[in-house]
Amino acid sequence: MMIKSYRQFEVYKVEAELIQIAAGDLNHKINLKVNKRLQSVVDSVNLLVSNTNKHIAEQKKSEKSKDELIANVSHDLRTPLTSVIGYLGLIESNNYSDLDQILKYAHVAYKKSLEMQNLVNSLFEYANVEHATSTLNLTQFDMAQMLDQLSADFELEANRRGMEIIVNTKPNKIEMLGDTEKLGRVFNNLITNAFKYGKGATHLWLEAEKTSKEVIIQIANNGQPIPKDSLSHLFDRFYRVEDSRSKETGGTGLGLAIAKSMVKVHGGTIAVTSNEERTAFIIHFPNSEPKK
Repeated sequence: MMIKSYRQFEVYKVEAELIQIAAGDLNHKINLKVNKRLQSVVDSVNLLVSNTNKHIAEQKKSEKSKDELIANVSHDLRTPLTSVIGYLGLIESNNYSDLDQILKYAHVAYKKSLEMQNLVNSLFEYANVEHATSTLNLTQFDMAQMLDQLSADFELEANRRGMEIIVNTKPNKIEMLGDTEKLGRVFNNLITNAFKYGKGATHLWLEAEKTSKEVIIQIANNGQPIPKDSLSHLFDRFYRVEDSRSKETGGTGLGLAIAKSMVKVHGGTIAVTSNEERTAFIIHFPNSEPKK
């Protein structure tokens, strides 16, 4: 009889705790030690509340991310759009002195239109790769050969900037599976990024190493280091190191976010290190041996 009464008391205690949670207190946890059968219910409720809180936090984070995306897109579109409307408005209202001034206004409007096109294209690319985990066109390829081809593609630009591209691979042939088009975009973004922001760099390294578990790629330069407080934000959407958010370098702030997403859909990770000697973007891909 005493055991039955005690178990009823336990049920009442648990019921009181559940009422508090049901009233909306999702931060409340049932800290009770009860009989084995009832304890499984208590543990399940606590797990349910914990998972619910995680889901709510993820939803809030997603909503905040969407709001930031809209705000950033609006900001980045407003400035060039204002210029386009302004200069075309001068032409529309006959507020010019001669043909040369018309051409000047039209040229500025055209350049600003290209900025908007660049941003819109980057947005589409980012959105597509974020939701394209099942659309990889996997083929067998040689990563060492891909890096050699990238070196050749960018040789003229490197020479123009007084830089030397150095390719190092270990071993000389690195076979793996991947979507070469998407991976090509990743490396193009990283190399272009090194050209734009690696101020004072004289060397650009394209390196790959294959181990028993993974393939490690490094795109590195010896230019001006990235500020430490910027390193953790480089892969955020729309983040730019420049305080002024200047378009001088032509960036949308989406290139590295796109690169990270494309690496992710391949099951890999990407990180960055930077000091006075070297700034390196390091990619780890799982070692997916092609079937013989």
